[in-house]
Amino acid sequence: MMIKVFPKLRKQIWGSYRLGEMFGSNEKIGEVWLLSGHPLFITEAEGGLDLNEDMEKLIGKKLPRFPLLVKLISAEDWLSVQVHPNDDEAQELENEPWGKTEAWYFVEKGQIAIGEDPEKVKRALEDNSWDEALKKVEIEPGTFVFLPAGTVHALGPGGLLVEVQQASDLTYRVYDWGRGRELHIEKAFKVMKERKVEDLIVENFENFECEYFRIEKLERGKLEGFCAIVILENGVLDNRQVSPFETFIVPKGEKAELRATALVMRIGKFFEQWGDKK
Repeated sequence: MMIKVFPKLRKQIWGSYRLGEMFGSNEKIGEVWLLSGHPLFITEAEGGLDLNEDMEKLIGKKLPRFPLLVKLISAEDWLSVQVHPNDDEAQELENEPWGKTEAWYFVEKGQIAIGEDPEKVKRALEDNSWDEALKKVEIEPGTFVFLPAGTVHALGPGGLLVEVQQASDLTYRVYDWGRGRELHIEKAFKVMKERKVEDLIVENFENFECEYFRIEKLERGKLEGFCAIVILENGVLDNRQVSPFETFIVPKGEKAELRATALVMRIGKFFEQWGDKK
């Protein structure tokens, strides 16, 4: 058994008309929220199920909100240079239950920028030396990029990617390419950490696990227990014809058979153990 989830579209200044067209909009869409229990956009599900109210039925646990947030993203311009807080910082600075660790799976070729050294980022704000502060990398299709909280990063124009993250919308902008939007410099400096680009990139992606989520790229298989599925290519899920970027949930205690290339996501130990030590 699986349950289809219906997307919500989010307009962004850096967004893409192409992404809008894919989902029946003539507006500049930056993000399609494929799966979300975040109060900004709560995605609806088949059968009238509510991801937050029916969470115990879906994942077997009650959390502050549905824990995984999955998006489809495409941009025509650079996103802001930004950073996200970790769980402790989110609780302290924003009174939010958790921070924002995320990951990107690139369906099409794209580009990213990483601020490996926070000191260089701080210097760039004073002397505009962003070419030195940001390491830009071309990303091939099928590549996975892990962005733990505290990573200074930006997504470049072009490409198409699936983002999997903790259900948080906490973003601190450091630099916005002169677009004049609000920046969050003081908070950003409190949360940014040193990173190395080579530690974040997984080419020819097959699977990944961190404390918040587990992700597999599968072409076929029997799925059992709670998981979220984002279809990448035409195929079949439980005798149902499915198309790219359709999104489904297999609830706890249920099964489904996959015969389509897809990303399959499950919650990690952080969410599995939520409440056990509270």
